[in-house]
Amino acid sequence: MRNIVLITLDSLRADHCSFMGYRRETTPTLDRMARDGLYFTNAISSTCGCTPGSMVGVFTGEYSYFTQGVNPRPWRDELYRRKTLAEYLSEKGYSTGAFVSNAFVSHYFGFDKGFNYFQDFLSDSKKTLTKLLNRNFMSLISKKLVFKHWESYYDIICEWVEKVNKPFFLWVLLIDTHYPYLVPRKCRKWCNLFDMFYYNWKVRSNNWRPTLNEVQKQKIINCYDDSIRYADAFIERLWKDIKDEDPIFIIHADHGEGFGEHGFYMHNPPLLYEELIHVPLIIYNADVKGCIDKPVSLLGLSPTILKLIGEVRLSFPSKSFLDDSRPWVISMATLEDGKVHIAVRMKNWKFIKGQKEEDELYYLKEDSHEQENIVEEYPKLVEEMRKIIRNHVKNVEKRKRILEIWRRFKI
Repeated sequence: MRNIVLITLDSLRADHCSFMGYRRETTPTLDRMARDGLYFTNAISSTCGCTPGSMVGVFTGEYSYFTQGVNPRPWRDELYRRKTLAEYLSEKGYSTGAFVSNAFVSHYFGFDKGFNYFQDFLSDSKKTLTKLLNRNFMSLISKKLVFKHWESYYDIICEWVEKVNKPFFLWVLLIDTHYPYLVPRKCRKWCNLFDMFYYNWKVRSNNWRPTLNEVQKQKIINCYDDSIRYADAFIERLWKDIKDEDPIFIIHADHGEGFGEHGFYMHNPPLLYEELIHVPLIIYNADVKGCIDKPVSLLGLSPTILKLIGEVRLSFPSKSFLDDSRPWVISMATLEDGKVHIAVRMKNWKFIKGQKEEDELYYLKEDSHEQENIVEEYPKLVEEMRKIIRNHVKNVEKRKRILEIWRRFKI
């Protein structure tokens, strides 16, 4: 059985990767992997700007019904009720290990389910989770505790790979591409120390609103692009160090990042625009190569991994990328007040319901940043999109009722 490495790059938007056509060479390692492997030009996160919500979908093949708030219980309940990729692989004889530097996918949130070894760099002391998740800005700047540069724990990843029984499944979530964009000196190409600290602070001080002028905006983008290149260096080094194990590499992002296109920086608003849901996705060193342009949902990631290792009898609620022929995927966000935003994403079209008073329709081929709503111009297409959403909502509500029963009676 093949060894598997799943790498999640936190907050990496697709259009800032050079293999996706970005003007800068931010991802030289991923570029080579894309050329020699299989990459997807329209990979879509199942939700927007929410790491636990997205990763619930990745590991279970089902939508998360909670995409807001810091309470870990809803996500933990969802994971406990469903079977995860790590559980499937553990049952098949895999050694399963995870190294995650984001508290929102820690054991508090249930993401250790199915892993033999789970390192989230959190203490098991009785510190409250609220204190853990609400660190001040200077604690983020120092990159201590869970906010760690990958180099600070790289060696223990390699030690685990070396010592563990084979085959293995390794999951690594890197926080380096997440705000604040802080890059070691040796890896800065487009930003400098002053810009890195000043513009990270300036974005936060304006409460994530786009009050920066174009020159200032480019400064924070420079920091972000350097953070991407730094994360790409991790992938290059890991591949070189463990390639003798002949692992399949799967690299993706949980969600993207905003830079003022729709009135925000970072990824806090539950909005389903491309900067937040369009993510990179590559499969490398497997028996699949080329480029897939049709939209695929990250919900298909776990069944795809099982298919790649020949486990076709194991099933997830979603299909693998290699089997799903639908020309559209859905991304959704559930707000704390119960309201739902839903997007239907086709190759060139995007329909969004619930974000504004009026529905939204965008022709992405000519309007990739979704600035011109043309919902009134294509009534037949809009009605088809609404029909897709109605059917989707029915299925979601049915599954959600099952979850509520489980939570009430702990079935």
